[in-house]
Amino acid sequence: MESQPARQITGLTWVALIIFFLILILNVPLFIRMPLATDVVLYDLQAQMALNDGVLYKDMFETNLPGIVWLHMLVRSLVGMSSDAIRIVDLIIFSGSALLLMLWNRRNQLSTTGMIWIGIALFSFYFSISEWSHFQRDTLILFPALAAVRLRRRQSDQLIENRQTAGKRSFASVWGWAFLEGLLWATAFWIKPFVAVPALCVWIGSLFIIRQPKKMLIDFSGLLLGGLALGAAGSYWMWQNGAWPAFYETFTEWNPEYVAARKAGWEPLRFAQFLYRFYPWVFLHLIAVPLALIAIRDYWKYRGNSERDTLVESGKRDSVLLALLYLGWVVQSFAFQHLFDYVHPPSLLLAITLIGGYLDNRYQNEALNWGWKSGLAFFLMMVVLSFPGFKPNRMMLWKTCLLNSSNAELKSQLALLVQVDWKDLDAVKQFLQSQNLKDGQLHCYNSTLVYLYPELAVRPATRFVFFDSVLIFCPNHRNELYKAVNESQQKYVVTDLIDSGFNRQMALAVSPDPKQTTPTDYPVSLKGAYPWSHPVVFRSGRYLVHKIERPIGRFAGVGNLPTEAQVKEYYRQQKKKKQANQSN
Repeated sequence: MESQPARQITGLTWVALIIFFLILILNVPLFIRMPLATDVVLYDLQAQMALNDGVLYKDMFETNLPGIVWLHMLVRSLVGMSSDAIRIVDLIIFSGSALLLMLWNRRNQLSTTGMIWIGIALFSFYFSISEWSHFQRDTLILFPALAAVRLRRRQSDQLIENRQTAGKRSFASVWGWAFLEGLLWATAFWIKPFVAVPALCVWIGSLFIIRQPKKMLIDFSGLLLGGLALGAAGSYWMWQNGAWPAFYETFTEWNPEYVAARKAGWEPLRFAQFLYRFYPWVFLHLIAVPLALIAIRDYWKYRGNSERDTLVESGKRDSVLLALLYLGWVVQSFAFQHLFDYVHPPSLLLAITLIGGYLDNRYQNEALNWGWKSGLAFFLMMVVLSFPGFKPNRMMLWKTCLLNSSNAELKSQLALLVQVDWKDLDAVKQFLQSQNLKDGQLHCYNSTLVYLYPELAVRPATRFVFFDSVLIFCPNHRNELYKAVNESQQKYVVTDLIDSGFNRQMALAVSPDPKQTTPTDYPVSLKGAYPWSHPVVFRSGRYLVHKIERPIGRFAGVGNLPTEAQVKEYYRQQKKKKQANQSN
């Protein structure tokens, strides 16, 4: 039960509420007009293909389970294909997750003011991270995961209270709620299977909380069958759709290479860049992990000293379940996945909730000492100084974002992660529109160029939409990739020099030779190499449009694009080696 002080509305409550609304009013228009991540566009393409009777995995390569594509199929069928619409859906789903997190600690006497401040922190964090993390699988699955944990909490409450009152819960009741929870976990699993780690942590923790083996066996059977039911439904969809053989091939022959490469990106420089992009929020883990471990320790210590469960325990159980969910999420994020930004927001959202509940409890008990106060003030200062929404150049765009839909100009100004030069890419789009391209005639070599396909309303030349990524992560399948390129009907291939290894200065440089369209360091001497040896018919900044000439040529390796100097040195060494062999 909640105490009276926790329910009180004070002056601080109104201050927090005003700040909350101001944060939303300031950031929502900017958020909606931000660009989409490349992954979101890829899933849109796959969803469109599937809705038009295409076969997932066969007609368009994908390394993940199909749950995210199903979600895109549903969302796009309802709201259309605009980037603004899907960002609104993203905000709605995130708001649902945020609401569940804000309400979680209420049985721990979380005050209304504290609940609002947790909401402020959750939304401020989400508005501060780049578009790479928006409408991504990891954050999307947080909503069904939180709903499942609430059902786990309900199941625990009912079983413990029944034991206290010597009541009996029917088999159907225990099994039914567990079955529903299993459906929720399976929903998240189909979107991203790594959710199994926090799910397992929560369920194992509930075993020790409930301590009723017979009831937990019933609970487990319902949970398992709920997951299997949705698993069977999804598998049936793939089978009747014709996707199952290609799905099986992808997961048994292609994915092992992709999974093996997950640690390749964990380099010191990339990790430092990751810390910078999540600054200062990432440092919350340093506080949240110890708090989670302490919550678990204190609960087991309390249980060890108590012969019977009491209703007072409900808040303690909530703390343990949240701690287990958080720790499980942290483990799978850092131990099992690639170092991609979109992997980490859920664990930080859980960290905010965990820390927020702890601080509110200390504040109400007047135990917030100078150390906590000074640390909180310092963290707040870092958040304010780094918060994108408070930057003058973004604040000046508020009215424009409110009154206009997203366009290349707005995307260029609002993007927090500069993966794309939107104005230059728009120029490429204008050129390609003049070529009257048909399906299969355009190939975007780099994944950063995926936006061109929906903008031009053409299907990719091959089933490998993120072509360069597959080439890098699956080197043992180069023959299949080459065959796909060679047999395609592509007329133009677009390349991104920065994504191919040139730095920005090299990529944007202009050659002193007026006849050379490409930058000074571009390997013009490279012969027979796809796509670099094909003539450049249009350039806009870092982007090149090559016109395909047959034969297609060979791949020029899987690393960075060589410079002209490196190519000349290579040819010189080859010539020297050939002369040495002839002399021998």
